Amino acid sequence: MTASRTGPDPTVRDPQHPDALSAELAQLLRTGPFEAALRAAIRASRLSLERIQHRLRGRGTPVSITALSYWQSGRRRPERPDSLLALHELEKVLGVPEGALSALLGPPRPRGRTRQAPPDTPPLSALWAENESAAELLTRIDTSHDSKLTRLSHHDVVHVDHRGELRKIRTRMLVRAEGNGVDRWVIMFDGASALLNPPVVRPIRSCLLGQVLTDHARDLVVGELLFDRVLARGETVLLEFEIIDPPTGPNETDHSFCRLFRLPVRQYVLEVQFDPAHPPTSAESYVGDSTTQEVEPPKPLVVDRFGRTHAVALDFGMGVFGVRWHPADGTAPAETAAAPPG
Repeated sequence: MTASRTGPDPTVRDPQHPDALSAELAQLLRTGPFEAALRAAIRASRLSLERIQHRLRGRGTPVSITALSYWQSGRRRPERPDSLLALHELEKVLGVPEGALSALLGPPRPRGRTRQAPPDTPPLSALWAENESAAELLTRIDTSHDSKLTRLSHHDVVHVDHRGELRKIRTRMLVRAEGNGVDRWVIMFDGASALLNPPVVRPIRSCLLGQVLTDHARDLVVGELLFDRVLARGETVLLEFEIIDPPTGPNETDHSFCRLFRLPVRQYVLEVQFDPAHPPTSAESYVGDSTTQEVEPPKPLVVDRFGRTHAVALDFGMGVFGVRWHPADGTAPAETAAAPPG
């Protein structure tokens, strides 16, 4: 704990002196977006999220650290009256001009059970724009149904072998149709290895395997899971499938699994099952934006005596949520696996 001090707080800048703001922060306060300006203001204040939370609580406008993290990552923004009041006090804590952050919010986002993807949501292919192979494969498959599905829950179970290599992902997800005629889910898996044997997609519940496109050189698979029946608006379907990935090549050194979400999911659970006889030396969860840049400190995870650990995200997206680990012997290579967008 740090000692509190009375009198003026030297870390809070006077908003009446704009020259106290960095050029980057001043520019972002003029142009936005909100989350980038907030990140820059927090960084310039040199205050941790814990200290910001403490000061907001002292001003009578408590905000959780999770909410602050969501605001600066762009996954959520202050919209309710109590959140807007807290934002007003946050501007004072961070020493930015009054109303500077609030002005970047724009109109409230639409809510409701029939909400479709916002008009500014990037197409599925845009998330893979830097991966020419993935972008090309996506142009050859029907992705029009993706924006008509609300992600209610998503549970990934990642199986890791005794060498620390990812071998299988079993997925169970509940989605709801926001329009008539929705009949498929598109998956993409990028194992990032360079083997000739591609990952295998196996439908388990409420779906059949449709078109599958593979880039053997990149261990990349894009495929369709066709629902057992066409959904009407408001109907839900509980899908279950798995992706079996062959062992990676000898040059892979990063051991992780992440999922990229283009649209928000109400609940995401990422569970990792290690070999109980060969648990990792450490494991942690991490969060990134749509460019995979991490937006908050990683969180250490506890692996139990059965070799299991998990991480949870609520109302998450757009962005990346993942887990990484360090194998016990430090010699067995494993892949970084990018899972299908949620």
